Order: sequence, then structure tokens, then C-alpha cells
Amino acid sequence: MVQLAEEEEEILVPVSDHHVVENVKNASQKVTDKAKLGSTDRQTFCVRFDYYDKYIAAGHNDGTIRIYNMMTEKESFVVNKDMEDPSPITNIKWRPPAAPSITKNVLISISANGALQHWHTTSGKLLHTIYDEFNQLLGVDYKPDGCQFAAAGSDTVVRVYDEATRKLVSELKGSVSGKPGHSNRVFCCKFDKENENTLLTGGWDHTIQIWDLREGGSIRSIYGPKI
Repeated sequence: MVQLAEEEEEILVPVSDHHVVENVKNASQKVTDKAKLGSTDRQTFCVRFDYYDKYIAAGHNDGTIRIYNMMTEKESFVVNKDMEDPSPITNIKWRPPAAPSITKNVLISISANGALQHWHTTSGKLLHTIYDEFNQLLGVDYKPDGCQFAAAGSDTVVRVYDEATRKLVSELKGSVSGKPGHSNRVFCCKFDKENENTLLTGGWDHTIQIWDLREGGSIRSIYGPKI
């Protein structure tokens, strides 16, 4: 794979509805559209299937989250459509079915304005907001059991919260040996499905940090990818 220089990337034509997927003749795999959802009138920043593959949620530049039914291929619900000062939705995550709460169909969204919000998708009700006006949030994930979630962004700190109380549990900033953690904005968070106390994060500083929540710090880092 040829890697483009940064100046070459900047002049690339953005992906639009004028671009199509073409299948190479005699290829072993074929790619085709199953459905086209939504509208080209708004930009989509993130998408996420629910745990049953029934719904797909899409976060947009106008601050809305639109929920589509994959059986009918129709829009079922719209969340946050009356936002006074719209801010782009940068990431979304459905709450795992294993979470102890009796309320179902809940997802969390994060925004460029520092808002982390819990939504009940079927009613459109806002359940809770955690707001940090000085932090552009970019990555979020739930523990597999749904008891905690992590969020990170432009201030480089990875924060872990308790799902039941929505209170801050820990701030992950550096390694257990005293070395610094991330030095640039963090774009993704992912809990290990095999070990719920392990969290992986990555961003613009060319490192993947592997955090142990029991230790309260990074136990290993991998240098290389800019995420």
C-alpha cells in the first residue's frame, strides 16, 4: 500500500455521492450496497450497530443522532433534534445488554463541544449529561458488562466513569512506571472483551496505550500508528 504524504492527502477530492464502489472482474469477493440510509444534506461522523443488529445509529454534524431500522431501512427515531447550539457528534456507543440497568435501548454520545450524553433512543429522552467545555471528546467505549465507560479527547486524559452513578472513577494520564501517557488528542477507546480491566487507546501521538484499570495507569505502549 502506498502511503500519501500529508500535502498529497490535503488535495484529495472528498468522498461524496459521486463516488461509487466498483468490483474488479473475477474478484473473489464482491461488494454491493444493501441499503442507503439518511440524506446527503448532512454529514455523518460516526455510525454504530446495536447489539442485536436491528438498529444502526448515525451521528451527524448538526448534533442529531438518527436511528435506522435495518429491517425496514427506514428512520425510526431522531435524538437531539432540538439542540439550540448544534455541535457535531463525534462518536456513539450502545450500552451493552449485560448492563444491570432495567432501561433498555440506551446509548451514549460524545460531541465536539465536550458533552457526553446518555440517551433513551426510543423516546428521545436525554437521561444525563457530563460536560467539559475545554475538552473536545473523540473516543468512547463501554466495558463489556456495561458497568463502566471510558471517554477521551483533545486534552489527552482518558477518563473512566461508573455507569450507575455517572461519577468519575479514574483519570488515566501516565504509565505505572511514571512515564507520560498520551501527548496528543485521543481518537479511540476500546475495552478488551477478554479482560474487562484492560483498556486500549490511540490517537495522534503515534502510540497505542494499554491501560490496566486496577493499576491506574498504562502498562505498555506501542509506538507507530497515528490514529
